[in-house]
Amino acid sequence: MKQSFDVHQIKNLIAISLKGFSQVMLMENALSGGIILLGITIHSPLLGLMALISSIVGTLAGHYVGADKLAIRQGLYGFNSLLCGIAVMLFLQNDWRWLIAPIVAISASVLMFHLSKYLARWKIPTLTFPFVVVTWLGLLATYSIKGLHINPEFVASSPAKWNLPIEGTPNFFLSLIKGVGEVFIIDSLWAGLLILIALFVAGWRFGVYAVGGTFISWLTALWLGVDAELLNLGLYNYNAVLTMIAVGLLFDDTRRFPIVGIFAAATTVPISAGLDLLLVPSGLPTLTSPFIISTWLFLMIRKAIPKSL
Repeated sequence: MKQSFDVHQIKNLIAISLKGFSQVMLMENALSGGIILLGITIHSPLLGLMALISSIVGTLAGHYVGADKLAIRQGLYGFNSLLCGIAVMLFLQNDWRWLIAPIVAISASVLMFHLSKYLARWKIPTLTFPFVVVTWLGLLATYSIKGLHINPEFVASSPAKWNLPIEGTPNFFLSLIKGVGEVFIIDSLWAGLLILIALFVAGWRFGVYAVGGTFISWLTALWLGVDAELLNLGLYNYNAVLTMIAVGLLFDDTRRFPIVGIFAAATTVPISAGLDLLLVPSGLPTLTSPFIISTWLFLMIRKAIPKSL
């Protein structure tokens, strides 16, 4: 009986950890999480393994610090941790990554626990803020530690540091596929395609929000004169995808959502450009910070507007 119970616990932990993958895209669906993990693993088996380990470690850390049991079951203590694990594997360039990634994953989970209690007072979602903070602090610390080496290719999520040709033809579908992949800091058509499929598997609204967010940010970036190569890499789309989904789920007035969603997704483009120029001197990527800023901004605006209007 004991062995059977332990097997059940392990299966439950894996299912919750897979939900962590879907929670990156603001969904709670273990099947979608498994599809996302498959996409990451096809891109890089080692990256997929570390992402799963990080999600498991973050989930366990949430349990041991006394986090809300429902939040744990929903996978909310796995998604920031797995993003941190992916960041460590991509941004560092030595064997220490396998030891550092789980530690960073635990740090993100603990920060999630404390921040969620603080932000709950204002009914503000934590989103990927722990991932951004832990990754930024880790990168800044790495620059001062001789034993750790930054991967020179980590600038994949930092558009202004790319030395790309100005020529190019904007491709919406390429931006869409690459954009959803860049949410996980991955430049891969296969991973992006599977992540997009995972969105539709969880519910048609998630897929439509992703397509709509990409289209709006794509048009906005074109209007602002963003380089076509950067646009096709999805670097100006992935924050809009997350923002569109977040606003769609958190905005309680369906009549106003289309207008609010359009503005929220569009604002991620100038926010991304501005933050990138601000962070480049420090050697930091923007990650999902534009998504956090835009979503929080529009949620605060919503709270300030009377529902009768």
